[in-house]
Amino acid sequence: MLLTICTIRQLPQALALGDSFSHHTTRAIDKPLVLIGLADDPAHLPAGFVSPYPLLPVREVLTPTALQSLSAKYTPTEFAAACKPLFIAEAFRRFPQEDKLLYADPSIQFLAPLSSIWEQLVTSTALITPFITKSPGDSCWPDEMFFQNVGLYSADFLAFRRSAETDRLLAWWDDRVRERAFIDFCAGLCLDQLWLMHVPVFFRDVHVIRNPGWHVALWNLPERTIQQADSIWKVSGPAGSHQPLQFINFKGLENPDEGFFPYQNRLQLTQQPAIDSLVTSYRQQLKAHQALAIDTIKPAYGNQPEPVVLRGWRHTARESLQRLTRFIDRVHIPVIN
Repeated sequence: MLLTICTIRQLPQALALGDSFSHHTTRAIDKPLVLIGLADDPAHLPAGFVSPYPLLPVREVLTPTALQSLSAKYTPTEFAAACKPLFIAEAFRRFPQEDKLLYADPSIQFLAPLSSIWEQLVTSTALITPFITKSPGDSCWPDEMFFQNVGLYSADFLAFRRSAETDRLLAWWDDRVRERAFIDFCAGLCLDQLWLMHVPVFFRDVHVIRNPGWHVALWNLPERTIQQADSIWKVSGPAGSHQPLQFINFKGLENPDEGFFPYQNRLQLTQQPAIDSLVTSYRQQLKAHQALAIDTIKPAYGNQPEPVVLRGWRHTARESLQRLTRFIDRVHIPVIN
């Protein structure tokens, strides 16, 4: 089973994700189960819209009181993160025949058969993927200190096996993110994923997957190389060579303003020619679902405004003011009696 969570305007990505999952899944009966957790109000869907995959509206996961409370204090991004453990638990509850669940953000695409993922779950409570698998070894950004702000593991892809330990993990995670899924680095908070740093310690049989073909993304491309041979994409990195490209996250690649790294300066996409081909293919897949004309529909939940990504002189001015503020904070002011 695959679960993703999205707003209405992210539905083209969610549907493309579902298509990629279905294409690479072998299932003896019926079609692969793809469940879309809708962190939005289905009443705002375009007239006549019919999803090829079942929708699970957030109002069926949260009580009305909790829905109102979370929506009032969070941005749409924070709101979706705060609901993730509940969506996962509800998916397990609604589909008792499913023993394994993959969670993937809508920006992900599967590019190879998923048998290796299912095999890893046979003996695992959960699978998580680290943002990076080696020290960058340079002065570019993001550095290791920044990953301590956003978390060591990405919550964009997670895998779970049905078990009492998984139930305990989800209940613990849900308890943390209900009130603490803000993006507030100064308070030690970053959505649902900062909490994942504790998961390998607190829970049994949680495996960290370092395979370079898993979760290829903007943040780890500088440590990996991608090549295509006989229509098969292969990835090499610190933890292995010539591994099949299992799945890729297009967050920040298809739209540079998405995600936590809009100002990254380590990756030069001109040095990754394979990415151009993959992004072009992904955009073509999105076009098949963009006739919905839903990209302007404002999310119904998450009433706080999303941060604005500044470019050009506005970004430079903000950086200069932040440096000035830090300098003033460090200036010793003598006490005059």
